[in-house]
Amino acid sequence: MQRVVLGKDIIWLDEVDSTNVHLAALAMQKVEEGTVVVAKFQTEGRGQRGNTWDSEVAKNLTFSILLRPTFLPVKKQFLVSKVVALAICDTLDCFVSGISIKWPNDIYVGNAKIAGILIENSFSSHIMDTSIVGIGLNVNQTDFADDIPNPTSLCLLTGKEYDLNALLEKLCHTLSNRYSQLISENFDTISKDYFGKLYRKDKYYTYMANGITFRAIIFGVRDSGELLLKTESGDIKSFFFKEISFVHNGH
Repeated sequence: MQRVVLGKDIIWLDEVDSTNVHLAALAMQKVEEGTVVVAKFQTEGRGQRGNTWDSEVAKNLTFSILLRPTFLPVKKQFLVSKVVALAICDTLDCFVSGISIKWPNDIYVGNAKIAGILIENSFSSHIMDTSIVGIGLNVNQTDFADDIPNPTSLCLLTGKEYDLNALLEKLCHTLSNRYSQLISENFDTISKDYFGKLYRKDKYYTYMANGITFRAIIFGVRDSGELLLKTESGDIKSFFFKEISFVHNGH
């Protein structure tokens, strides 16, 4: 397997609007793949669906890492999301149990969210150019705003505080391992591992699409990112992430 080392160049900032925005500007200057921008505080941290990412100063890991997956066709771009999510799971598995991936890009412990991922890709023709991978991981924060749904952190789960530098180093190591799988085109292994970690994959649950609720079981996730659901009648339906939502109180 081809091996790549990410995180050799780490830029620490006290405060920035968004680590993704800052790193995207650096990417235009052709900085090395694997460059990391990490901030003690983001004034405009972002999540999926345009949500903000709220984090107390110097309590959590909020960082972005630059990937250049120029070997990957656009139609397989979600494989980047898969390896990033798996790398976070690989890291957290060392500290707590019950880690899962809530499609497409949230990391859960049980029914609580501990991390989120925001990936912004650029393309050249039909090939990937750059991926700016933003990660927010709740580490030492124990108080969260009331309007943040079901948050948790490593400290809340274990009662311990963690060294952010050491945790970032570990994350870069696991991400290097998973990204090396991607470079070596071990797509089946990546997809199998990703499916094995999916939140709520083992039973029928309630979902909503186009204002209609229905019960289904997760059937798979395509490399292009679509979630495949099998309904109780046996139909297979595919959805991109803005087209479907989990009904959290549905059983």
